[in-house]
Amino acid sequence: RARPGETVFVLGSVELDFTGLVFAEGFVLSVPSGVTLAGSRGACASAGALLKSDAFQTSPLIRAEGPGVRVTGLRIQGPDRERRLDHWHRSFSGLTRKEFEDRVGHEYYYRFPTSQGVSTEFDDLEVDNCELYGWSHAAVFLSRGNGHHVHHNFIHSNQRHGLGYGVAHGPAFSLIEYNLFERNRHSIAGSGRPPSGYVARHNLERGQSLSHNFDMHGGRDRRDGTNTAGSRIEIYNNTFLGGNRAI
Repeated sequence: RARPGETVFVLGSVELDFTGLVFAEGFVLSVPSGVTLAGSRGACASAGALLKSDAFQTSPLIRAEGPGVRVTGLRIQGPDRERRLDHWHRSFSGLTRKEFEDRVGHEYYYRFPTSQGVSTEFDDLEVDNCELYGWSHAAVFLSRGNGHHVHHNFIHSNQRHGLGYGVAHGPAFSLIEYNLFERNRHSIAGSGRPPSGYVARHNLERGQSLSHNFDMHGGRDRRDGTNTAGSRIEIYNNTFLGGNRAI
């Protein structure tokens, strides 16, 4: 019932477990256009309210239903912090070239449900001062839209092999800054379908990762016959502490 410009505040002592609702009815916490969903993370040493789901098919837990949504000051916990390397190998090891081209492995791979923390297909989503972890596809999924701002978060343990993104992009544009990243397969990634891109600056990557940290897929990944990898990407003033390739 919240209206644009209003804030729904969740007390720091609250834990909301949506697992049963997701299993029973495919529940999604929908935030209307222009509304802020807020917690108290960091105020008076508060960890912030915990919103969680242990259902593997949580996709997403929180969805922006219009432009101008803000999610701030919360802990947003997903169902799967594991790398699932065994599942990856069962899906793709030993395939013939034809089986690979026919996407036989992909059909098996995606039988294991994937999860997302916060998602939007509208403009101007802001996610800040949150801890987001345990999301097998993406902690923040920007499927479409412009003007997104992801900043001052701790984004970690989103690392399913083959997926596992901190912030993922469809044809969307964002500014990603002042975040602490750790144990994501890619902390920032995108499909590379134009128009899309991001500015990544002033982030700290602690470095524990299955792969490189910041990414943008190209046409070979999408199999669309192009070499296109997004429209514009700016990466500067970040710190990478791991031994893997950074970008």
